Amino acid sequence: MKGAVWESRYFDAYDKVLLNSDIYMAVRDFHVNAMHGCETILDSGSGTGTVTIELLKRGATVYAVDPSKKANDILREKCKQYADRLHVHEASAERLAFFGDEKFNGITSMFVIYYIDDWKSYLKEIYRVLKPGCILALTGRSTTQNKELILKSYEESLKKRNLLGRLEKEWRIFSEGFVEGVMPTVKDHTFDEMESAMERVGFKAITQYPNPYFGQCYSLTARK
Repeated sequence: MKGAVWESRYFDAYDKVLLNSDIYMAVRDFHVNAMHGCETILDSGSGTGTVTIELLKRGATVYAVDPSKKANDILREKCKQYADRLHVHEASAERLAFFGDEKFNGITSMFVIYYIDDWKSYLKEIYRVLKPGCILALTGRSTTQNKELILKSYEESLKKRNLLGRLEKEWRIFSEGFVEGVMPTVKDHTFDEMESAMERVGFKAITQYPNPYFGQCYSLTARK
């Protein structure tokens, strides 16, 4: 999952751009709301903690797993007032051997699975650490097409908030990283492919939800 795109400069720009994006925030809110009522949550591939902090604000205990030291440093600083309910693991989201079976009653995986080489094993690990009857929320990419529309939406959101001029440097770093770093690493899986793989693992009640990423992404929930 690690690559040049996750260098410090990119992560420093990441929040400034995406936390002002209408489409990104809609997906973030989907993941946060899907965890309603969950007390112990795994944020798989937590990045800079945009989902983690919202779950902490709602009173959950959150285990954040991400391989990037820089992202984890940003997450810890962002969430420091909730440190008593935050557990950060600098590790690949693919291998969760440090967690026992059936530990979590909620797992969120936002914009992560398409970076993972062995994504079917990733699903098996997610299933293993999820409690029976409990929920997974997942957003993945089914194509790298329409990236221009996505970037245009990000840019328009900054303009709408009168931030594009102020964040010109961050916007340039982010957009270059998105095109040159994120898109070339994406491994496409359609929703149908994901649904089939999840059913083979044992997931049930797999439900697709609207996603605003111009047909590039899908969002779903599933139960163990």
